[in-house]
Amino acid sequence: MLLIGLFAFGGLTVSVALSKGTHSAQATHAATKKEASPKMKHVLLIGANGRTSAEIIPRLLEQPDVRLTLFLRRASRLAHLQGQRVNLFEGDATNMDDLRRAVEGQDLVVSTMGGTDLDAKTANIVHATEEVGARRLIVLSAGGIYDELPEPFNAWDKHMVGQTRPVNLRTAQVVEQSSLTYTVLRPVWLTDKPTETFQLTRKGETYKGTKTSRASIGRFVADVAKNPMLYANDNLGISQAGTDGEMPAAYR
Repeated sequence: MLLIGLFAFGGLTVSVALSKGTHSAQATHAATKKEASPKMKHVLLIGANGRTSAEIIPRLLEQPDVRLTLFLRRASRLAHLQGQRVNLFEGDATNMDDLRRAVEGQDLVVSTMGGTDLDAKTANIVHATEEVGARRLIVLSAGGIYDELPEPFNAWDKHMVGQTRPVNLRTAQVVEQSSLTYTVLRPVWLTDKPTETFQLTRKGETYKGTKTSRASIGRFVADVAKNPMLYANDNLGISQAGTDGEMPAAYR
């Protein structure tokens, strides 16, 4: 598992075969090789067919010790990604049995889902993750749920998508009230720009920026996969520096 102190990504413990009291040199070499090899980190990505997940997947697979499970309604959509380190899981986040089976054996669970029932689906993910015993969770919510965006951007965002704020707020609350080691990530207006750099604000701080690149979310998730205690139990706004204003540039 992922949490330092509770679970780790250390080397494997290997039993060396002994035959009639003679230590086998071949067995010793094999054991040393195994101990030097990293244990695979198992990551589950829920909502894997989305545009944000498309930026997360390649950045996770840059790490050779990541084994990735992609959870989506129709696995055929990502059949081209099936491989030695990528498994496809066809399931529904409203189905607890699907979630329990998908979460089993995972070190890190990531949800990029959205929708008007995001709070309910996130509650299912939390419960399945707690029941099965995985410990590390990243969930995307949205900026603005605490009226933390600076004015006049906050008023503009509320006018445009304010109806989604209650669901996204409940999503964050479900995660924060869980027994898991979590990160709630609050992007604002998403772009497909390739920039991976990001700035963060914590819960209770005034948000910075009006745009968030999907690529930066991909880099953030990959950073956490590499160092599971990074941003543990944080609720973070994520955006690009230099994008402050009354509204995103594309709407001006």
